[in-house]
Amino acid sequence: MNAQDLHAIAALDLEPIKVKLMHEESGEGWTLERANAVEFEYRRFLHLMKRYPDEQTAPLVDVDTFWHYHILDTMKYHADCDAVFGHYLHHFPYIGLRGEDDEAAHVRVGQRMKELYEATFGEDYVRAEAAHSGALPPRMAHSGALPQIAHSGALPPQAAHSGAVNASAAQAEAAIVAAQQSSFYSLRPRLPLPA
Repeated sequence: MNAQDLHAIAALDLEPIKVKLMHEESGEGWTLERANAVEFEYRRFLHLMKRYPDEQTAPLVDVDTFWHYHILDTMKYHADCDAVFGHYLHHFPYIGLRGEDDEAAHVRVGQRMKELYEATFGEDYVRAEAAHSGALPPRMAHSGALPQIAHSGALPPQAAHSGAVNASAAQAEAAIVAAQQSSFYSLRPRLPLPA
């Protein structure tokens, strides 16, 4: 990877994705802090996908959710993939769901993601301040399979987030307005408003 590759990832406008994730009714109801923290980890995930194009992936659940919402914005995701990868980055959402052998493959892929992440960024793949972005209910799970990696176990409710702390409702509203005013968001086709 070179500086241009890193710049392409850093230059992505992911504000519309965060706005959707923060929306209570049609998104996940995430806080601005959580959306910011997961955006940081999602950019790292894209970095790994660019750096290691032949590796299979098993991102943490929050990162995978961010990825799903990015993919749902088909026009933007396609344009962003072209900018970063030069091609469409496909996602196979069924690994680990098709029996014992597939679950074992999911564990291997999760372990490999952990290894790549830690070798690349010099930080633990799952860590209290970045693995999730806020206190989680005990049943909130990650993808993967072992406690030492991104796994399907539970985290204690006091797990902390990485990202802006104590952001106000005004800051969250400002982030939404900024995303709505971004050029990509405003140039998208819209249905006419009812009279």
